[in-house]
Amino acid sequence: MGCTFLIDSNLPINTEDEKVAKVLRDFNVTYHETTDLPLIGREIRAHKPDIAYIPSADWHRSLRDGDRHYSGLVIPTSKFTGKTDLPSVLVVRRDDPATSLVDLRGASYGYINKSCTSSYFPPIVMLHRKGMCADEFLDMRPVKAWQGQIDAVVDGEVRATMVPEDTWRILGANAETTKIIDRFEEGKPGIVVARCDLDQKLRAELTDALVEWTPSSCSIYSRFKPFQQEDTESLFRQLDQLPPGS
Repeated sequence: MGCTFLIDSNLPINTEDEKVAKVLRDFNVTYHETTDLPLIGREIRAHKPDIAYIPSADWHRSLRDGDRHYSGLVIPTSKFTGKTDLPSVLVVRRDDPATSLVDLRGASYGYINKSCTSSYFPPIVMLHRKGMCADEFLDMRPVKAWQGQIDAVVDGEVRATMVPEDTWRILGANAETTKIIDRFEEGKPGIVVARCDLDQKLRAELTDALVEWTPSSCSIYSRFKPFQQEDTESLFRQLDQLPPGS
């Protein structure tokens, strides 16, 4: 009987890479890509996929609820630093008078989805530290991901957004049309998790194949590395401070 691999398709991965594809074939792993976050959440809570590439906040929700069905397999790194730290930056148009998050009361704010640790959770955590509620402070609106968020700011669809600093730096024109006015240092990328009792040979070979895969130059992340608990500790500590249901 084969295994299943659930992938949030907002997160970069190449299942057709020669080595990755070989592991999937050899172990009869079928994969399903989707951007349906409610579906991903339900699947993870029901322990349906054997392996999953999901926002790290989704895994944190499981851990916070005492669910230890999955463990970390690999995690992407920054294409600029090689680390798993992905600071998220608050971006507005170049001519915007705001100089920090607190200047944006009532502003329209673009985020990818409610599991996103670069666009959704950073302002919530930052405002919570100041005793404020993001839902009351910002007009939060879903927009297209990554460069699409920055484009939404430039085009006036929203006033502000937060993206990984790496994403903002990839395109030089972003510094000409937008500016950074605040930042969240504890940002982390998505993570590949696997059920704890997954076949050890599959676990090892898939880990090796993913670590060896080199993303394209336009990818938001760089290469995977084997997951270690400290890779997500700083973010998870911040998420633990939020009220239940955040």
